[in-house]
Amino acid sequence: MNIQQLRYVVAIANSGTFREAAEKMFVSQPSLSISVRDLEKELGFKIFNRTSSGAFLTRRGMEFYEKAQNLVKGFDSFENLYLQAEEERVEFSISSQHYDFLPPLITEFSATHPEYANFRIFESTTVQILDEVAQGYSELGVIYLNHRNTKGIMQKLHKLHLEVFELIEFQTHLYIRKGHPLAKQTEIEMEDLVGLPTVRFTQEKEEYLYYSENFFDTSDSSVTFDVTDRATLNGILERTDAYATGSGFLDSESVHGITVIPLKEEKGNRMVYVKREDTDLSQCAKDFISMMQTYFDKKKV
Repeated sequence: MNIQQLRYVVAIANSGTFREAAEKMFVSQPSLSISVRDLEKELGFKIFNRTSSGAFLTRRGMEFYEKAQNLVKGFDSFENLYLQAEEERVEFSISSQHYDFLPPLITEFSATHPEYANFRIFESTTVQILDEVAQGYSELGVIYLNHRNTKGIMQKLHKLHLEVFELIEFQTHLYIRKGHPLAKQTEIEMEDLVGLPTVRFTQEKEEYLYYSENFFDTSDSSVTFDVTDRATLNGILERTDAYATGSGFLDSESVHGITVIPLKEEKGNRMVYVKREDTDLSQCAKDFISMMQTYFDKKKV
């Protein structure tokens, strides 16, 4: 058994066919098939049931796949942290909660810094963002802190050996459709939201409330839509009287049919970025932080 065989198993399980897995792994299908058969012979049980419609994990194969997936991810993290020389890292990777300002900022950064050619932008749950940075997959993680989540998040950062740097303090905003009953208000109060549905980004199951991307507790909403991407969130907002919470940092091309209104007296949110304590940032990361800071400094004016 070797790490490459484990990679093959993970790729086949994720793709559903040996053919697609071989293409993704840049290896011939016969070589991949032989390698997996050798592994199954060594283990003494079949990992996959092979049919004309694809490859399906057996019961024992499922158990093996779950453990193999963790091992592959851990090994990749190890390689990323220790085997790649800093000068060989040509990809800049950043993890973030779902912020509308990030896509235009990344594209502007790319246009003004042609010396950097490869970018990876990973939008995900709060837990995954912190793990991404801690494991070396991303140099930076962009999240927010406020009075509701700071204690819990800081405990997590300490455990993962991450440090945090503030970018800007900002007011909570509500995202609603332009035809919403509250759309003509210059400010929205908490009382205005009673009985309205909410759209929010999905977090890990059974995780603590302080990992939520909502800037206040929305658990008493009449209806809750949990989504995983901004396009779905905007689509629901455009078709209902639901609201979503956000930073308010966006440009006119980021959303269509959505208006953003500040929440009265909701202050104390801080946009921050996190990095590993024991790792120096690449020049690309430093340049991107400088651009982010310039962007937020303009918002203070």
